[in-house]
Amino acid sequence: MTEIHEEAWVCPSCGAKKGVWGAGFTRRDLEVRAAIVAAIGLVPFAIGLGFLVKGEASGFILLAGLSLIPFAAAAAILVASTSKEKWYR
Repeated sequence: MTEIHEEAWVCPSCGAKKGVWGAGFTRRDLEVRAAIVAAIGLVPFAIGLGFLVKGEASGFILLAGLSLIPFAAAAAILVASTSKEKWYR
């Protein structure tokens, strides 16, 4: 029942950590992880755009579909990062 300020991430008396999914998983950490996963999805999408520019639509469709997997994972991580932060010990 120690009073701590809103920006604190660790309780000074009991050592509990604030997080979204668990101790130490802050909202900012999850947003950065979602950005990294989305950047990984941009690689096959960019290559697919190269196929589209060359006139090969089948290569674009294949690689654009493949890039949807990381984009969906990034969206799921972003939705999870909107959860309320809790204290974990």
